Amino acid sequence: MGTTSTAHQKASRGEPSVAVDDLRELAESLVSSLQGLLKMVPGAPHKPTPLARELRLNRVIVSRLLGAVSRPDPFEALQQMPGPDSLRAVARAAAVLGVPRVKVRKVEAVIDRFSAVIRDHFGTRGALNAAISAQSTDNQKRFELGSRYHVYKGMRQILGVEAETWLTSMLFSPSPESSDTVALTTIHGAVGMRRLRPDVQMYFTFGEPSRGEAEGVTLSRSPAALTEFYTHEPAQLETHVSGGQLVHRLVGAELGKHAVADMLAVSRNTRGSRRFAAPGRALGGLAVTVDIPVKTLVCDAIIHEDLFPDADPELLVYKLGAHGPANPNDAARDIDRLTVPETIEHLPNHPDRFELPEIPNYERMLARVCAQDGLDLDAFRVYRLRMAYPVHGFQFTMAFEAPPDPADA
Repeated sequence: MGTTSTAHQKASRGEPSVAVDDLRELAESLVSSLQGLLKMVPGAPHKPTPLARELRLNRVIVSRLLGAVSRPDPFEALQQMPGPDSLRAVARAAAVLGVPRVKVRKVEAVIDRFSAVIRDHFGTRGALNAAISAQSTDNQKRFELGSRYHVYKGMRQILGVEAETWLTSMLFSPSPESSDTVALTTIHGAVGMRRLRPDVQMYFTFGEPSRGEAEGVTLSRSPAALTEFYTHEPAQLETHVSGGQLVHRLVGAELGKHAVADMLAVSRNTRGSRRFAAPGRALGGLAVTVDIPVKTLVCDAIIHEDLFPDADPELLVYKLGAHGPANPNDAARDIDRLTVPETIEHLPNHPDRFELPEIPNYERMLARVCAQDGLDLDAFRVYRLRMAYPVHGFQFTMAFEAPPDPADA
């Protein structure tokens, strides 16, 4: 009759699993024992290709092992470490090459501990990596990026569309119509977009509708035309108004790596938001929800020098779920907030601050919009969020603290 380990019994009863200090000690033991093992393999110090050839093992596994044992942080080493089966293969190969069996057995004992922690306390290697991801900034970044990449791959297959870049660029300027409101001009949309499945309908919602056909304006027209600045052909769209917004449907069934299009919309609202704080509304800013799976999100808040003085934005990320769009002033939505390793960057007022490798003509687009609205880009400061593989359906918010209303002084 088989026996059950004490660790497995505790896990089954829902008792606390392995502690952080225990994981640190395990990681340090793994690194130390494997470093000692590798030093006894002929050819030390080792490089991936010669060592893989010597051990007759996969180069990728050997490269991961060498990278892991060279990490000064034990949790980073543990996350990068190959799995127990791969490590056992390394130990067996070292024995064949003449490493003493007593040394190999000691290494195998530590590997067995590693395997037991995964099996008895976490269930999967992915769960272990998640548990240690917050123990270092680099660990968290790697874990977040890898996890978001898997979401991106799945969602692009489900939705049948993908894009290289999602751009949201919002200019905040004093309203020409009211001293207590802010005018908002926004460029937003997808760059390098392509359809992956012909059987899935794709819809995108952008800003406010235009003034309508009664004034000779088509519904899909933006206040400023940007198509001449596109890197790819303009996306083919059919447009209608729903719920007070323009809804665009992607038409055409072209597939393949060459059927790539750009789709950017421009909206202008001269009374877009309040300029000063009000009861229950201390924060202003912009919110982005990426409509399609993309590789990169670029979000710029371009703030006029007269607005939000001395205020640096806070990045707030929400999982929307059934609650819908989140207002950063609503404390009840704090339960939907998530932590991400990315931060908002304040760009210096330098000529190259609008140079984006993903969007070569970005500065020319902004110049076109500013010329139409009578704005001077030199009078604006820029805050940028750049994120790889933003999760589809999450809301990314740049929240600025609004100044008090001078009328209340």
